[in-house]
Amino acid sequence: MKRKLHVFTAAIAATGVIAGVAAAASSPAVVTGGTSKVTESTAALHGTVDPNGSSTTYYFQWGLTTGYGVNGKPQSAGAGTKTISVQQTATGLIPGTPYHYRLVATNQFGTTVGNDRAFTTAGHPPPGVATGPATQVNATGSTLTGVVNPEGAATSWMFQYGSTSAYGEQTAPQGLPAGSTTQNVAWSLQGLLAPGTIYHYRLVASHASGPPSTGLDGTFMTFPSPRPVPGVHATTKPHRASRAPYVFATVGTVTPPSWLPSQYACAGNLTIRFFSGTRQVGFTIVGLQPNCTFAAPTVFARLPGRGKHRSARLRVVIRYLATGYLAGNRAPIEHVTLG
Repeated sequence: MKRKLHVFTAAIAATGVIAGVAAAASSPAVVTGGTSKVTESTAALHGTVDPNGSSTTYYFQWGLTTGYGVNGKPQSAGAGTKTISVQQTATGLIPGTPYHYRLVATNQFGTTVGNDRAFTTAGHPPPGVATGPATQVNATGSTLTGVVNPEGAATSWMFQYGSTSAYGEQTAPQGLPAGSTTQNVAWSLQGLLAPGTIYHYRLVASHASGPPSTGLDGTFMTFPSPRPVPGVHATTKPHRASRAPYVFATVGTVTPPSWLPSQYACAGNLTIRFFSGTRQVGFTIVGLQPNCTFAAPTVFARLPGRGKHRSARLRVVIRYLATGYLAGNRAPIEHVTLG
């Protein structure tokens, strides 16, 4: 009797396990399908989902890389045990551009991600654009430059500019014929700007359809009028060099007005000149560093002149050369002695 009961219990257990396996649900099965109705800005994405017996939602991901970046709105795939076809329309796409996409489905047992696939939207890619430097800057104007690649379609371009990165002003639109070669473009703002003002600008280009392409923001400052005079402070050491070669080190600073940004103020060159009487016997030119300091050595291999003097007293004149942003000025005159 015990043996029969044991066999009967084992049979029930085995049957229960088999039934449990048959009834158990799992994460959905997913296949990323193809595309249809691809336009310049939209595409219908297709795929299949098997909910595997549990309430399942699905959505598509798409983007310019396999990082995607855009998730479609989640949709219900039901709770059945059969494969169903699903689709979703990707919108806001860029013409003539490759996109990656995949199907994702999830239920209480987990999430399944379909394989990556790709398609390319219809039409020409947006024009390629790069904002160039501002040239010919003066007190009331500048010339803006950049490059545009039409990418196979007739293209319109212009510059946006203004005293902030919101711009507010733009140049008259200009056209480029269809082509695939990068073209240099430029626009003069001479006589249109205010002195001593920082301006933002960027190049913008577009086709008749599709979103515009914008270059990076650039900045420049028009020259102040009148140009402020900076302070110039310098020290040349040692005050006396006893032995040849006679080496002197000149260090100093240029002090611009506080309202002038350092990227415009801390630029330019200085001359360091040594005079014996009225005759120049030494000359060095040095660039101003981004922190408005300068330093330069001057070396005399021997005493200046042809006499038999055992020493020479020299006058040191240090001058900051004018730039578009600052007037020229000089440091107080110093004297050094050789020998």
